[in-house]
Amino acid sequence: MSSKERFEESLRLLPGGVSSPVRSYAPYPRFLRSGSGPRVTDVEGKEYVDYVLGFGPLLLGHAHPAVTAAVAERAARGTLFGAPVEEEIELARRVRALYPSIEKMRFVSTGSEATAHAIRLARGATGRKLVVKIDGGFHGAHDAVLAKAGSGLATFGIPGSAGVPEEVARLTLTLPFNDLPAMEETFRRHGGDVAAVLLEPVLANVGPILPQPGYLEGVRRITREHGALLVFDEIVTGFRLALGGAQEAYGVRPDLTTLGKALGGGLPLALFGGRADLLDRVAPSGPVYQAGTFSGNPLSLAAGAAALDTLSREGVSRANRAAQEIRAGLADLVEDERLPYAVAGTASLFALFFGPGPVRSYADAKRSDAKRYLAWFRELLEAGVYLPASQFETCFSSNAHGPEEVRTTIEAMDAALRSVAP
Repeated sequence: MSSKERFEESLRLLPGGVSSPVRSYAPYPRFLRSGSGPRVTDVEGKEYVDYVLGFGPLLLGHAHPAVTAAVAERAARGTLFGAPVEEEIELARRVRALYPSIEKMRFVSTGSEATAHAIRLARGATGRKLVVKIDGGFHGAHDAVLAKAGSGLATFGIPGSAGVPEEVARLTLTLPFNDLPAMEETFRRHGGDVAAVLLEPVLANVGPILPQPGYLEGVRRITREHGALLVFDEIVTGFRLALGGAQEAYGVRPDLTTLGKALGGGLPLALFGGRADLLDRVAPSGPVYQAGTFSGNPLSLAAGAAALDTLSREGVSRANRAAQEIRAGLADLVEDERLPYAVAGTASLFALFFGPGPVRSYADAKRSDAKRYLAWFRELLEAGVYLPASQFETCFSSNAHGPEEVRTTIEAMDAALRSVAP
């Protein structure tokens, strides 16, 4: 049965035919059957060099032997107990060694859970209600973060989805990325009511968009001055920018951190953590409630430990080198064809904005030609290169991507750009 036929069947069973909207694209998404290293294969047997990588978790590539062996070994001894397991302690030690700001942590299953509970903890610790988020920043699919910018700077958020009450959205202040004056003005007006600033240190879900020099340091200073907490959402950047995440790469220490994606080595795993005095407010130690049947799942913990052990030995230089070479190749192609496009990224993250640079905020990114990007995506898909099906996503490389994958990718990108060039 082809992908088209499977999609027609899935439309009768799943909303939009998918389990997450970012997996959908016209005329129908490819149904994937297997993955190995840097490549995936669809149900019709076509192979692709993969730069989606599960939207970031697979820093080691697909089906890494150490991860699959750890999962198989743990599964043979049981998969769920509803009780503490040794693997929680073992993985927590590894995380704390890499992230000094995370003195204590609570394991959960998804990034959405992690950010939701980090916000609840910040509110419980400070006694304040308002949360500042960045326009274009994605922190999951719960009500507090499904708010979008209002009509101007330093404004209360408005619902970004049907079903989010206006009263909830108004507890979120939405500001542009890389805009310290807007942050200063917001705290001048509302500082005594702001529990936390929640931000991706690299705006990874519309780009990537990098912080300008001094921006993260400025946000850290402002939050300290006003008694608010700084929460780094490192669901994407954790382990990718450095093994110690963006806080290691940029030298800025937050009060709370959320980690996910690469943390689980490809299985569902996330955490929120930070200063011990804050985490000690989480139940059963304190009054901030959090619970989950699958929190600290043994399979995910085993996969995560195996992935982090491998990354600690290998580092991430191979993944970074692949993405850097692709960024350089794209920059040459754009320059040679004199295209008004911007290449973006850092470490193992990359993207091509089909619009002018520099891209420093979501407003800048929205100037891109999303329809032309989608045409480029389709050309690459036919050529056997698998990218996210949206201009406003990040592409990822892994330690499994080598010179052959990079060469064939740049060649395919060149041909595809020529095909869709204005």
